[in-house]
Amino acid sequence: MDEEMKEAAPAEVQEPARDETYPLVYVGPTLKGTELRTFKIFADGVPEEYQENVVARALFVAAEKLDAARAEIARTGSRLNVFYKQAAEDGLKGGK
Repeated sequence: MDEEMKEAAPAEVQEPARDETYPLVYVGPTLKGTELRTFKIFADGVPEEYQENVVARALFVAAEKLDAARAEIARTGSRLNVFYKQAAEDGLKGGK
């Protein structure tokens, strides 16, 4: 029976490759004139127009990391806190 259980065990879950698309949640501020709304889900990953924007990319997280991302945004001086504030002030203009 041990042999059968070993064969049926699921493989370890790995991070998807950077070029794969998968659903992500935007955790940045809502930005007028854009499709970016806080907690909006993007089924195909980071939209093409934000791929090269360092600030924008940082504000897209996997759904399972949403709670941790929200906590980090609330922590003054953290990476996501700084990116969130920059996006709120600049509207993502400074992220390229």
